[in-house]
Amino acid sequence: MTVRTRQILVKEAASLFDLKPGVVEDADDDDDDPNISSGYPKDELNSAIGYTSQMLDLIVRYLGIKLPFCLFRKDIYTYIRSIPHSRLYQNQSKMPLYLENDKNFRRFLIGVSMLNYNIVYLCYTQGVHIPLSQVANTLQNLLACCNAPGLGL
Repeated sequence: MTVRTRQILVKEAASLFDLKPGVVEDADDDDDDPNISSGYPKDELNSAIGYTSQMLDLIVRYLGIKLPFCLFRKDIYTYIRSIPHSRLYQNQSKMPLYLENDKNFRRFLIGVSMLNYNIVYLCYTQGVHIPLSQVANTLQNLLACCNAPGLGL
């Protein structure tokens, strides 16, 4: 009964965020400016990462799983850091999960990598194998986890 309840909660969380399989469209070859299609506004990127971290937080709470990296919020910003005394990543500084400007770009990339590691770890706990080449597919991996046959076991 507990497993079924967990599955329902995770499915409902996925539906709240309208998480569904999609297709990444290639940029038009006729485009005069190749930079238009390759860049995303910071606000859209930050919103997507923010929603992803919120969804991940909900799912792990529903499933009762402790992640390798800790997500937390301060004001409107989301951060991630290693759990104290972790052997996985010794640096205890918080990494931003928002892109502010070029000054925090490197730390933002480290934060997103940590977020992806958390998602792949969650997938592992639910019996979903994510190949190394697919680790950066954040939402695809999260969806795979939400659709895992053994979700909540």
